[in-house]
Amino acid sequence: MKDGLLDLLRKIEQKIGSDLLSVKKLIAKERKRPLTAAIFGQTGSGKTSLINAIFGTNFDVDDVKPCTKEPQAHRGHDSAGNPVIFWDLPGIGESVGADQAYLDLYAHYATTCDVVLWAFQADTRTITYDCTALETIISRIGAEEKEKFLSRLSVVITKADAVSNSPWIFAKNGENVTIATSKETAIALGRKAVYFYDGLFGAHQADIVRRTFITSNPDALMKLPNDFWMSNSKAFLCHKGGFDETRYAELIVANPSARDELSRIYEQSKAVCCSAKYAFNLNAVKVKLAQNSEGASMLRFGRSIQKAGSNLAWAKVKGLGLPVFFDRGTNQVIFDVEAID
Repeated sequence: MKDGLLDLLRKIEQKIGSDLLSVKKLIAKERKRPLTAAIFGQTGSGKTSLINAIFGTNFDVDDVKPCTKEPQAHRGHDSAGNPVIFWDLPGIGESVGADQAYLDLYAHYATTCDVVLWAFQADTRTITYDCTALETIISRIGAEEKEKFLSRLSVVITKADAVSNSPWIFAKNGENVTIATSKETAIALGRKAVYFYDGLFGAHQADIVRRTFITSNPDALMKLPNDFWMSNSKAFLCHKGGFDETRYAELIVANPSARDELSRIYEQSKAVCCSAKYAFNLNAVKVKLAQNSEGASMLRFGRSIQKAGSNLAWAKVKGLGLPVFFDRGTNQVIFDVEAID
C-alpha cells in the first residue's frame, strides 16, 4: 500500500505541486477505488464455482454445458465494507470462433483489472491451449503492458478434490468440518502447483515482478543477489524473474536471516491449489490476490481475508456425494456419512 501511495504522491507533485488539500483528496479517492479482479481459463475449469465460494455470489453453475456467455460483474463489499468488483468471464476452449471474441475480452480485462486469476482444473494434464491463449493475450496488450499484467496474474488450480492419491481427511468438530489433504495428496498437489505455473508462464517468468512485506532485518536483505531489491518505502522486498526450488534452497543456505521473505516469494512462484467443493485453501487464493494487487487495493483486499472461513457445515458434508461402503457378505452398510449425526 505504501508504495502505491508514494507513486500517487509523485504523480501529484508532477502535476499540481505539493498542495496538501489536493493531495489528501486524491489519496482519499484512491482508497475508495474498488478492487477489480477477473478470472481466465478453459470452460469447465470451475471458475464460476470458485468465485461463488470466495465471494458468496450466486452465479449459475452447470456441470454439463457452459453457463457464462457474457462477462458478469459481481459488485459488492468485503467484510470491512470495501467495494469489490469481480468479473466472471466466459471460458475458452469451446470453439475457435467464440475463443477469438473471448480473448479480446481477456485482453481488455488483463489491462484494466487490479488482479487476474488463471484457473486450471486439477485433473487436467495438458496446458498447451492455455499457453497459446496467454501468448495471444500478450500479443494483443503489447509489450508495455506485459510486465504489469503478468505480475498481477495468479495461477489457481481448481477442483483439488479430484486429486486423491490417498484419502482426504475430514476433521469433524461439532457441526463443522475442516477438510485437509493427506501427505501423499499434498505432495501430488505441490507438484501440480509447480507444473501449471511453470508451464503457463514459461520464459515469461523473466518479466514477472513479485513482492512481499519485510519482516526481517533490512540489513540482511541487502546481501541478496541483484534480482532482489527493497521498495522505495523499505516496506517490501521485490524480485524479478524465475525462482525455482533449487535456487530457493541455495539462497536460504546463503541468507538464513532472509528466510521468511524468500519463503513467501517462493510460494508466489507456484500455483495455488484449492477446492470450492471442500472449501479447501480458499484463504490462500485470497492471499494470492492480495499479494498481486497494488497500492491501496492490496490493503482493501487483505481485510476481506481475515473473516474468511475454511470450515464446512456438517450438513453440507452430507451432501457432497461421498461413497457408501457396503459389505455384500453380511448385506450391511459399513460406512455412510449421511447416517452420522
